[in-house]
Amino acid sequence: NVMANTNPNRGVWDIDTTGDYILFDYKKNKGGIKTLSIVNQHASTATTFNLYLDDGLGNGNSKIYIAANMSIPAGAILELDNVSFDNDVYKLVFNTASISGPINIIAR
Repeated sequence: NVMANTNPNRGVWDIDTTGDYILFDYKKNKGGIKTLSIVNQHASTATTFNLYLDDGLGNGNSKIYIAANMSIPAGAILELDNVSFDNDVYKLVFNTASISGPINIIAR
């Protein structure tokens, strides 16, 4: 999926369509994240998303959810602290099936 104004090397993503987005792929941009901010820019509609680690093995235990079916109200921000993971084993994936406006994600 295409993301506008996105720079994963700087930890910034601008998501405006539904789908799966790999925020941090295996062995790239190590998984030591202090804070992950997710902002719903829409003025009136909530967005529902999943955020998970994926080991890529494709079995029933491949996805480890950090947030499942999480709803962010319009104009709100969700900040997750200490989102650290073993980037040699997992990739970090953001998934949304419901989106009305841009979602900004900033990793620090």
